[in-house]
Amino acid sequence: MIAYFGKSIIQKVVTLFFVSVVSFLIIHLAPGEPSQIDPLNPKFTPEMVARMRTEFNLDKPLHVQYLLFYKNLFTGRIVSWRDNLPVLGKIWERFLNSLPLFVVGTILTWTFSFPVGIRSAIMRDGVYDKSATFLAYLLISIPGFFFAYILIILTVTKLHVPVIGMQTFGVTSASPLVQIMDRTWHLVLPSILGATGGVAVLSRYVRSQMLEIIGQDYVRTARAKGLSSETVYYKHALRNALLPFVTMFGLILPGLIGGSVIIESIFSWPGMGRLAYEAILGRDYPVILTLNFITAVLVLAGTLISDLLYMVVDPRIKL
Repeated sequence: MIAYFGKSIIQKVVTLFFVSVVSFLIIHLAPGEPSQIDPLNPKFTPEMVARMRTEFNLDKPLHVQYLLFYKNLFTGRIVSWRDNLPVLGKIWERFLNSLPLFVVGTILTWTFSFPVGIRSAIMRDGVYDKSATFLAYLLISIPGFFFAYILIILTVTKLHVPVIGMQTFGVTSASPLVQIMDRTWHLVLPSILGATGGVAVLSRYVRSQMLEIIGQDYVRTARAKGLSSETVYYKHALRNALLPFVTMFGLILPGLIGGSVIIESIFSWPGMGRLAYEAILGRDYPVILTLNFITAVLVLAGTLISDLLYMVVDPRIKL
């Protein structure tokens, strides 16, 4: 097991190195010079461009820029080109804003997907299965921004409460309990919106995987032995149906960084998705590269977690 961990970590470090090189090259191969942040501004003189290129090491060879960038990144000295603030500090602040949205949305998605998908598979072609299938495809088909506006209109007109932003204006002067309740309320709609599409898609995967497992010989043998339906479906079939979802579970970690640009924009939620979108529009390459690097780390960490979870789900799998 220790040898496996050592080999896996070495492979992931090598992969991370190539990801960092490729992402760095793609950024510099994009049209335009990185220093052309606001070329239409008359105050943006050639002297200012030259000073900026020197300050951010843009006048050095590409491989030197690469080494200096990641050196500054690992030492925490990399700064944003837009406001000259530390990049890691900006990312950490937005990360704390996106974390509750991500956690609640993920919990809702995985909590409702499996019961809906399993019951649809057990009651195949029944009223429940057809209703769940129709609702799932309906939620998949409705654009997220349209569904968000419907939720906002219904909530504001019926309940007469604010839903935009992370908190109500002026609530900072209220008691801590009121602030917590207000923050929780503002978290409800974005989390539900983020979970609806996930529940619709994931429940379909659960249904198809359960249907495949239910048709196996060992499931029919378990039924022939007289085992209860709950034991057959939830102990024998479900455990074997979980293997594909272990991989999916490990790959949800990048969602901590990616966020949702549409949801965060509609609800004015200052999260990671909006930060990445604003950095791309503003050509803030230090922020873009840092987010890309952290995302790659989370993807590789997620694959390692998936490998470990395979042992829990299926003891036959040996590292």
